[in-house]
Amino acid sequence: MRIFLLILITIVLGACTLKPVETVYYEKKDITRFTTKPFKTEKKNKEIELTAEKECAGKVICSDKEIKLNVSHAGRFSFLKGKDLDLETEQGNINLNQRDYSYTYDSTRKAKGGTSGLLTEQFLIWVSEAEFIKAARAEKATMYIGDYAFDLSSEGRDSWQIMMDKERLLEIMDEEQQREYGQYPHENSKKKELDLRKKRMVSEAAESTWKMIENSNNPEDFSYFIEQFPDSPYAIPAKLKLKKLAGKGL
Repeated sequence: MRIFLLILITIVLGACTLKPVETVYYEKKDITRFTTKPFKTEKKNKEIELTAEKECAGKVICSDKEIKLNVSHAGRFSFLKGKDLDLETEQGNINLNQRDYSYTYDSTRKAKGGTSGLLTEQFLIWVSEAEFIKAARAEKATMYIGDYAFDLSSEGRDSWQIMMDKERLLEIMDEEQQREYGQYPHENSKKKELDLRKKRMVSEAAESTWKMIENSNNPEDFSYFIEQFPDSPYAIPAKLKLKKLAGKGL
């Protein structure tokens, strides 16, 4: 019984473990959203949580897209509102001014100190991919919020690096996602490619042949065309022309 419980706990914990980057495809919108695992950092009893997100059109790993950086804080009182933000790396500062502020308040929840009422606020910050890569790969990164300097550990930023590295991103996907996003092709992809190429060649041949015979008065030309290209859009006018010529007794 104890062994069974241990196995069950291991399975549950494994299922609850977040990937460094979650990949979710939204069929209705035809977009893929990549979201990094949240990580927290604290300074002077103020704790913030960070996640980053990128959206791509279709089932692709795109590039040159803005990154949406989410910086959130939960506590009894407001902390983020009205604060200046700056992200400093050894490669220079990163502009965090393109942002939106929002908050929610829940009177039923308790703040960290045990007092009733929890104010959750967040900044949504849009960062260019080039600037985000700089922040992800920096040896040291510090986010300044007002007078508070939060150290963004390299361990916490590892998920940022993964999101911006196609090979590493593919490695953490499950097998089906790897197929969909390009780690290796579907088993029938080569056959589909050959079939498509064959259809294209047949279509081009039908069009060229039709241009050669469309003004002909020889029924054999149209009989031959219908026999060779029965699925061509030109097969219908070919049958009409054959019927017309047969009516004339040619």
